[in-house]
Amino acid sequence: MMPDSPLQRPIARSRSPRSMIWLLLLVAFAVAGCLAPVRAVPTPTPWPTPVLSEQKRYTVSRGTVVDRFQLIAEVAPLRWAPLAFGVDGQLAAVFVQEGEEAEEGEILTELIMPDLLEQLDQARLDLSKAESVLWVYENEQTFNLERAQLDVRRAELLLERARQSGNATEISLQEVELELARLNRREVENSVDPSLIQAVARAQLAVTALERQVEERRIRAPFAGQVVAVGVGLNSMRGPLELPARRAEVAAFAPFMVIVEPRPVELIVSSQSARASDLELGQEVTAIHRWAQDQPFPAHVAQLPSISSGDRFTPGFPGSIHLAIDGDSPPLAAGEFVNIEVVAAVRDNTLVLPDAAVRRFGGRTFVVVQDGDRQRRIDIRTGLESQGMVEVLEGLAEGDIVVGR
Repeated sequence: MMPDSPLQRPIARSRSPRSMIWLLLLVAFAVAGCLAPVRAVPTPTPWPTPVLSEQKRYTVSRGTVVDRFQLIAEVAPLRWAPLAFGVDGQLAAVFVQEGEEAEEGEILTELIMPDLLEQLDQARLDLSKAESVLWVYENEQTFNLERAQLDVRRAELLLERARQSGNATEISLQEVELELARLNRREVENSVDPSLIQAVARAQLAVTALERQVEERRIRAPFAGQVVAVGVGLNSMRGPLELPARRAEVAAFAPFMVIVEPRPVELIVSSQSARASDLELGQEVTAIHRWAQDQPFPAHVAQLPSISSGDRFTPGFPGSIHLAIDGDSPPLAAGEFVNIEVVAAVRDNTLVLPDAAVRRFGGRTFVVVQDGDRQRRIDIRTGLESQGMVEVLEGLAEGDIVVGR
């Protein structure tokens, strides 16, 4: 029997639907992968090869260490005074401004006091009248006394003539006349009207009291000088906190003006400045004016801060250090600033190291000493330190090699 022809063979069973789905998904992922952009792989950054820094080495040697520091001082007048009214009141006028000169006794400013001035004028008029009445009375007394003295002299001459004549009766009469003349003279000498003197004294007391009240409302220059500050509520020589205006309220005893004598001057250093506490009484320093640096001049510590100093406005800068100028100096004006150079201490022929060779950590001060191929730490005790150099008191010897930081 002949085999079946292909047409006679049964048709093979087709693939299952699930297999077709997986096949399509694989094809889709392959196509998507081909279409996606290709990412470039970043070039790795080369890591630098560490270079070991060479450690500096220092040799312990002998030298000089100078403890030197600078301060800033202000030029201040040696004599100056804050001026205040003696009573509360309203400002009437200011007759001088900051920077102007004033003569001793000159009225600088005053409060409003029209009634008081009128009372003073009336009191002075009353005093003048009382003095005039007393003057007239005293002149009349002078003339009466002169007449009484002449009467005594005439009686003395008549008595002398009577005694020469030898007439007893005439002598007796002239003796009586002489006694009467002397009695009249004593009466004139003692005839003083106390009421007139008392009237003058009362008038003088009234004038004095009113003058005192007026002066309490005025400020006069206690000495010839320059007015450097004017204003309500002054608390320094820097100028006013509030500019004065007419009828401004002014409190009694509150500084309203500051007057100074331009010469002589001194130098003032704030006690709050760094290292100001290192200054000692009598210590010599060098002052350098900022505008005359080629002309340094000597000064010395003349006064240290007062223990009782505070914020209260007190003449003399009690909370500051005073430096007296020795000898000649460049022209100095109040308010200018000068540099003060202070040499606190000098150590000659002592062991020194640069500050870069000294290490401090955990309360220790030490160095790293190079000992052959080895390095070891050694605690040291230091002294003066200035301008990058450190004095070594203990722990090292001259010639030791120290490794820097």
